[in-house]
Parts: sequence; structure tokens; C-alpha cells
Amino acid sequence: MSTQKIGRYAFLLGLVVSVIAGFVNIGYYGVLGLFALGVIVGVLNVTGKEVQPFLLGTIALMLVGTSLSLLSGIPGGDALTSIIQHFTAFVAGGALIVALREVYGITSTQ
Repeated sequence: MSTQKIGRYAFLLGLVVSVIAGFVNIGYYGVLGLFALGVIVGVLNVTGKEVQPFLLGTIALMLVGTSLSLLSGIPGGDALTSIIQHFTAFVAGGALIVALREVYGITSTQ
């Protein structure tokens, strides 16, 4: 199986687990697993021209996740907030790897 397919499946799995986690408590190790899947996606899927849009999207997602805490008082708001928070934990793993790779690339060429 190619690394691109592994990365694609890791992304889909992270998305599905994030949605499930919106309704079921997956605990500490579940969130850690989401973060690890995000690392796999960051290593295998995000390439040179995708770095900036990926990091910008991650920042936007984190801001949205923070704002959605206001929805906790409406029906379904808790689940939606939980889904976004878990998806943010998933994407954060990829963002960490991509950002470190970029910083290393910038500083090692000087």
C-alpha cells in the first residue's frame, strides 16, 4: 500500500473517530490516538505547496473550536462542540509536524 493511501485512510479514520467522539467519551488515550493519526497525516499527506493552506486552515479551525463553546446551551451544541474539539486535536498533530518541518527547512538553508 502506498504512503499516500495510508495518509488518506489515516485522515478518514481521524475524521470518523472525531465524529464518534462527539457522542461517545473516547478518553485520554482516544484523544492521544487522534493526535497520533494527525501526525501520520502531517508526515504522509502535506507536501510543499500545501503547507501554508494547511497551517492556515488549522489556525481557523482552532478559532472556530474556541467560538463554538457558546453553542453548549442549545440542543446538539455539546455534540457539535465535542466533534470540533476532537477534530482539532486530530489536526493539531499534523500541524505540529508540518510547522516543525517548515521551521527546520527555513533555518537549515541559511
